[in-house]
Amino acid sequence: MLPNLKGNGRTFPLPPQVVVRPREMEAEFVDYPTVGSRGFFSRGDVRLVDPHGSPTAHAPALRDTFRGLRKYRRWSPLDALYFFGYALTHYHALPFALGEGQFLGYRRARLGNEVLEGVVVRLSPLLHTHCERQVFFFDSTGVLRRHDYVAEIVGGWARGAHFWEDYEEVEGLLVAKRRHVVARLFGQPLPPFVALHAEFSSVAVQLEPEPDVARQGASAGTSRLEPGREHP
Repeated sequence: MLPNLKGNGRTFPLPPQVVVRPREMEAEFVDYPTVGSRGFFSRGDVRLVDPHGSPTAHAPALRDTFRGLRKYRRWSPLDALYFFGYALTHYHALPFALGEGQFLGYRRARLGNEVLEGVVVRLSPLLHTHCERQVFFFDSTGVLRRHDYVAEIVGGWARGAHFWEDYEEVEGLLVAKRRHVVARLFGQPLPPFVALHAEFSSVAVQLEPEPDVARQGASAGTSRLEPGREHP
């Protein structure tokens, strides 16, 4: 519902490939909005470049424009880049990014016959994401399975229950390849009302050492990564 409502295929396209750098909160949209062009999201700053690398559009504070009636507009390629850019960078920084939030309480929810344990977290106002207060539900193995939020740049009515599905382990990290978002009313998902459904055909992960580990390795004349110190 949401991409179609906002102009998917008419005022903006969906990118065929995205490179996400969760630690830096950056994303690069390949062949977007046209073949050879690219879109870049970096902590709220969004820009488009043509196939030659020349800038075609830039907005360092685009979120500020989603106020009042203007938030109900159809999205331009830059608008869609901002929404999907912040969503993908935040999703792939989870659950690591939760340590920077404020714990508010516990919740429980059912997923089929399983009871999910959830935490309510107030995220930093400096973080570009759907909203400050979000709920994260985990299954008995500790895997994130449901994520509740309000997509504020869409509207206060855009309350979603986001289900993380079809996990694949890549380089030791679990990545959800299917994301199914339905509307939510009084905390309960409404399965018939699908806000967004996305599937990734393939996922690749490249790990890098933390900066202090890299410096230690360089001073010792080795590039070996220490066990347990690799992060996405």
